[in-house]
Amino acid sequence: MLIASIHIGPVQFDQPVWLLLIPTLGVLTVWWARSSLSGLGTTSRRMALAIRLMVIMLLAGAIAQPQWRREAKDIAVIVVVDQSESIPVDLKAKIEDYLRDVAKTAKNNNLLGQITVARDAYVQSLPGPPGDRPDSQNIGATDGTNLAGGTNLGLAVAPQNAATRVLIISDFNETQGQLNSTAQSARAAKVPIDVLPIKYRYKREAMMERLVAPATGRLGENVNLRVIINSTVEATGRLDLSVNGRPIDLDPDAASTGVSVTLKEGTNAIPIPLTLSASGAQKFEATFTPDSRGDDTLVQNNRQSAVTFVTGQGKVLLISGNESESADLVRAMNQAKIETEVRLPSEAPKDGVEIAPYDAVVLVNVPAWEFSQAQQEMLRSYVHDLGGGLVMIGGDQAFGAGGWIDSPTADALPVKLEVPDKRKMPKGALALVVHSCEMPQGNYWGKQVCLAAVDALSPRDMAGVIEYGGLGGTEYWLHKLQDLGNKASIKRAINSLTFGDAPSFEGFLSVAIGDMEKAQAGQKLAIIISDGDPSPPSPQLMQRFIDAKIIITTVTVFPHMGGISTMDNMAKATGGNSYHVSNPGELAQLPRIFMKEAQRVKRNLIWEGNPVTPRLSAGGTEAMRGISGMPPVTGYIVTTEREDRLCQVVLSVKTSDEDVDPLLAQGQYGLGKSVAFTSDARAKWASSWLGWGQYRQFWEQHMRWVMRPSTSTELRVSTEDQGERTRVVVEAFNPEGDPADFLRWRGALVGPEGKSTAINLRQFAPGQYETFVDSSGAGTYMMNFRYDAPADESGKSREGNVQAAITRPYASEYRQLQDNSALAEQVAKLTGGRVVSDSPALADLWSKDGLTMPVATRPIWLSVAIAAITLFLMDVAVRRVRIDFMAMAAFMRRGASKSRSAGSQQMGSLRDARERAKEGLAVRSQPAKSAEGAGMGTVPNAKAARAVKFEVSEEELTAARKSAGPITVDPVTPQPMPVKEEKKKPEVSAEEGMSRLLKAKRRAQDDMTQDS
Repeated sequence: MLIASIHIGPVQFDQPVWLLLIPTLGVLTVWWARSSLSGLGTTSRRMALAIRLMVIMLLAGAIAQPQWRREAKDIAVIVVVDQSESIPVDLKAKIEDYLRDVAKTAKNNNLLGQITVARDAYVQSLPGPPGDRPDSQNIGATDGTNLAGGTNLGLAVAPQNAATRVLIISDFNETQGQLNSTAQSARAAKVPIDVLPIKYRYKREAMMERLVAPATGRLGENVNLRVIINSTVEATGRLDLSVNGRPIDLDPDAASTGVSVTLKEGTNAIPIPLTLSASGAQKFEATFTPDSRGDDTLVQNNRQSAVTFVTGQGKVLLISGNESESADLVRAMNQAKIETEVRLPSEAPKDGVEIAPYDAVVLVNVPAWEFSQAQQEMLRSYVHDLGGGLVMIGGDQAFGAGGWIDSPTADALPVKLEVPDKRKMPKGALALVVHSCEMPQGNYWGKQVCLAAVDALSPRDMAGVIEYGGLGGTEYWLHKLQDLGNKASIKRAINSLTFGDAPSFEGFLSVAIGDMEKAQAGQKLAIIISDGDPSPPSPQLMQRFIDAKIIITTVTVFPHMGGISTMDNMAKATGGNSYHVSNPGELAQLPRIFMKEAQRVKRNLIWEGNPVTPRLSAGGTEAMRGISGMPPVTGYIVTTEREDRLCQVVLSVKTSDEDVDPLLAQGQYGLGKSVAFTSDARAKWASSWLGWGQYRQFWEQHMRWVMRPSTSTELRVSTEDQGERTRVVVEAFNPEGDPADFLRWRGALVGPEGKSTAINLRQFAPGQYETFVDSSGAGTYMMNFRYDAPADESGKSREGNVQAAITRPYASEYRQLQDNSALAEQVAKLTGGRVVSDSPALADLWSKDGLTMPVATRPIWLSVAIAAITLFLMDVAVRRVRIDFMAMAAFMRRGASKSRSAGSQQMGSLRDARERAKEGLAVRSQPAKSAEGAGMGTVPNAKAARAVKFEVSEEELTAARKSAGPITVDPVTPQPMPVKEEKKKPEVSAEEGMSRLLKAKRRAQDDMTQDS
């Protein structure tokens, strides 16, 4: 049985059960000492017994784990402030004023910390003096309330040496987390949660609850949409509806496309009948506009949206920057009855909803820099998660030559874009010259453009960075021109750029030309970003660039006077391009410019030569069924076979005994498929293909293979909102109309931010499957499910595909029309907290009521153990070495007496010296006596005489010498030193020595008798 820790004064014992050894061993020690210490005297015996008992007490105390206790006196209050959009703006200002005023009521031992909470929680200030509380900085997204996260963060930053309270200032309408669960943790930690509810209520509000639309439908089907609007008062307004951004005329007789509606107090359901006239994903959006602004407070909750997937014939989206490049392919698709929509890269879909209607996307010689990073990620997710098809067709701006290396989209392709090391191909060399970026966020954009250029290169290419700076100011290689490898070192160098302001381009280009001339590269390029302010380089230097076939591309940003001409002339002389950026709106285009220009060094990825006939892989594929006799090609983009997943090279070309490259490859990626054709689709590399008799069949079969299966008419999808989650139910039927059981599902959910999550369906009833997905954020969630049915009696299996969407056009913050004070009171009661006053003077935030003051402990068992060992040695000394305590005391007294005597003698000597010094001073202060006759008189003290100042004339000195006569000195005879006679020791006989020993023994026995 464990015994709780106890404390005696400032000492706490964590294992107090060991203290029971003290009385037990103490009794045994006293009993044992009666015999073991009997040979000692009374004083020694008592001293030894006391030391033994002290040793036992200290050893038992050390085993009991002693801690030195110190009770804290500080009180910390951590304020969790709700900054979400559900808090009215005027009340947020009052909260800030409240915190400033309440901080003035703090005392010296009071601490204050602050955490802001919206969708996420952020620490604004750690617990410290209230006067140091800063204003709120980053508060993150405000379309949610996560009070549980803020409270957990408050508990995490609570100081260990202070009693802590948590104060939550909020309307307590939480949209994420569970505050009640966090309150249980605070209660266990003995941290009370005080609350200050922000009370409000919107009395006049019209809120659109949802737009009800079928998840799936058939082309030409008539459906009924329903708009659910909740109003707190009777109101009138206009209801508008659009599909995929195009307005629908709900009232042909009215001038506007909307329809007038009258809302009653409570819930209003407004039906809207319409016909599904287009296939694919149809996004409906309804908006309510009140006639009087006084009937509505929040405009954010006046819209709702829904998505219906309409089944129909397959549809393909073809993206091409040049209509002539794709004309023959589009003609073949139309002949094959495959609906094809052609767009420019600038018109490419921006999100998952926009791309979802298409069963496949075809990129015809389109470079990566025409797409944003988000669009590239969307294409990857479109294939992997939404089951779409992707076809990339080559050209001089496709695959690796188009900057797709290391892009998200490259992961979806069935070939690798990097050239293998064994393939001997010329490298590209790129020199980045970075001059002072005097523009908005110049340092940021200067680094971004360099990183974009490096990302466009392959690890086998070479790159370097030149800047102006260092000691004394000079141009130098910040990163030497060398193979990129994993690109980590050059990216570190780019992030350390200082962007110095050089006086001339001569220095930059002089540094670059030496290494660029020596570089073993097929294509060489220098990109200069500058404001054009430095003076131009010399003609001789420019000629060296021309002779070495090094291209210079210039990017002029916010140019100075005459800067544009300097930059343009350098680019024109070497055959490069020149770009101008003169306003902040164009800054976002800079990374794309650098990526595009960096592709000049990627020309080595293009193979061009004599016609070569493709070779068909053994066995072929389903898409190549019935196709043979492929025409030759004269060029393609070099790629590598992918071996990291299920991909197959269907056609290959052999240009030498060692080099065999993919021409056509296909593969599965997630829920979708992809195809890569590395030659082009125009009369350049594949001109013989355009007149080939099987041209249409080739592309039709590959398009139909890669296209996503049409939504199955045997499946119905419905969704049910459950707060932060959505329940998705899929009903499946077999061709006979009976429920389809035991289907194997694969699915994925793509959120508003493009993040993908794998989901699975669970059967809960005949032919019915369900799953629950997180849909707490605002936006559209795209879902795609594919299934495989068990084989029937004939051995034939079935597969199908279904898509659905969940829409949340506005955050749950805007659904709350009043505060939730009930939750605030519940949390305070659960943790022993208080509902504090909204008056700073009465709030008393740092009250000690209900607080448990923490105790800081420090282990001291080692010190106690050392003390026990020291006393144990003393015990041994007392028992083994006879110590005469009376003699020791007398010795100490004598020592003290001698010290006092020596001190008295020393003080006496000092007094005598002082008296002698006084006498000397008195003598020196008396005037010297006059010389009598021819002599100088008598001076009682020689030192005093030397101290007397006198003057004599030359005649007096001569007379004195004559009268004194010659000076004689009596010789001194040295006296011999007396010799000290050595005192002889008396001789002691043997009998006298033995007699003395016997006397000493008798004295010792007498002393022992007296002690006892």
